[in-house]
Amino acid sequence: MRCFDVQVELETYVDGELSPERTALLERHLAGCEGCRAELARVRAVVAALETWPLVAEPAQLTARVMAQVRPRPVLPAFRIQWSDLAISLAGASLVFVAALLWRYLAATDLASLYRMQMSLRLEMLRLEGLLLVTQCLARTGAAIWGLVLVGIVLVTALPLAVWDLAVGRREALLA
Repeated sequence: MRCFDVQVELETYVDGELSPERTALLERHLAGCEGCRAELARVRAVVAALETWPLVAEPAQLTARVMAQVRPRPVLPAFRIQWSDLAISLAGASLVFVAALLWRYLAATDLASLYRMQMSLRLEMLRLEGLLLVTQCLARTGAAIWGLVLVGIVLVTALPLAVWDLAVGRREALLA
């Protein structure tokens, strides 16, 4: 052990709270180091002096007075919404919503089978643009939360549309 490590653990050693392995290592170092033995003697003298001091009882209402003066702190750090982040998030959510409406409209027409692949590609492109937007937002500290909200909106919108597309495709395959 190094002298620094021994001196850090001297109080714990004096209190008898070290593990047997650490105690053996510390005692082996103390046997060969005069400086650490002197420091151990000082720590023991301080502990002995502290044990002779009388205990002082705290005033009756001390805890209540201290707790009354302590202001409660918020658990989470302060979060400020920047208008630019809100605008970016609303624009992304609007694009997802419009894509969902277009998807439903095109699926209801006779051209649904022709446009389905094109819409799938557009939705994939929208998802990738959303991810690009999220990565750009994550580069800014204030936009991290809004980027995650946007990813959630894209996922919540894209997953039902993909399931719906599979269901319509299976129905058309059964009818054909």
